[in-house]
Amino acid sequence: MPRLRHASTTTPPPKPRLLEKPDRFNPPSHGARMRTKPRYYGAPLSHHERTAQKTRRYPHMMPPEGSFMFYFLTDRTIHLFITLGILLSLVGAIWYKDFLTQTPYTDLLPPNSMLFAHPIAFFRRWAEVYGMHVSYISAQTAERRRAKMDDVAKRSEYRKVHGIGQEEGVFGGWTAKSEREVMGPAFREGGGEGVGQVVAVRDASPVAVPAATAGVEAQETFIDFDGKRQPAIKKWFGIW
Repeated sequence: MPRLRHASTTTPPPKPRLLEKPDRFNPPSHGARMRTKPRYYGAPLSHHERTAQKTRRYPHMMPPEGSFMFYFLTDRTIHLFITLGILLSLVGAIWYKDFLTQTPYTDLLPPNSMLFAHPIAFFRRWAEVYGMHVSYISAQTAERRRAKMDDVAKRSEYRKVHGIGQEEGVFGGWTAKSEREVMGPAFREGGGEGVGQVVAVRDASPVAVPAATAGVEAQETFIDFDGKRQPAIKKWFGIW
């Protein structure tokens, strides 16, 4: 008996391709690029026509290549010299006006008409007057520095006489000081009495002042967010 075959011999119709659904949108790495068509729709230009285009002049157009104006407008060295020249000219003008307004020797300067008649003598006198001006400014600066140094020395002597700033820390008194240090020697001599008590003040000033009886200011307080009054805590640099 012939063997029966239950399988079909005909090819099944093709199924459509199913692409896997991506997790997210993945744009293509290389987008479609169309060739850009030239805007000139005529025949391509010849070499002679392209060369002639470089020499044609149109309104509001750069000068042609090879000309002096093209070199002047595109050269960086020329623009650098022009910029530095303008800046140096402004500096010289400002220095000249400042010198004329500050120097007390304006009457000793040579007249401008002497520049062309005797240029060497003109610049020589200018140099002499400028040297006198520099000496005058240096003397004024030294005098101001000497006055400041004398003032610092007097302040230091005053602190030593009154016992102020004798126990400064490593940072030169920039750190926060305790209440005992802020109150000074009068508070220390009084034994550190509490608030409201009279403290004897030592008479260390050259001009004698009657002993003052003043109470120590009350402790500073602040109101928190809950509406309660809290004592103010001194902090270093306002942080801790």
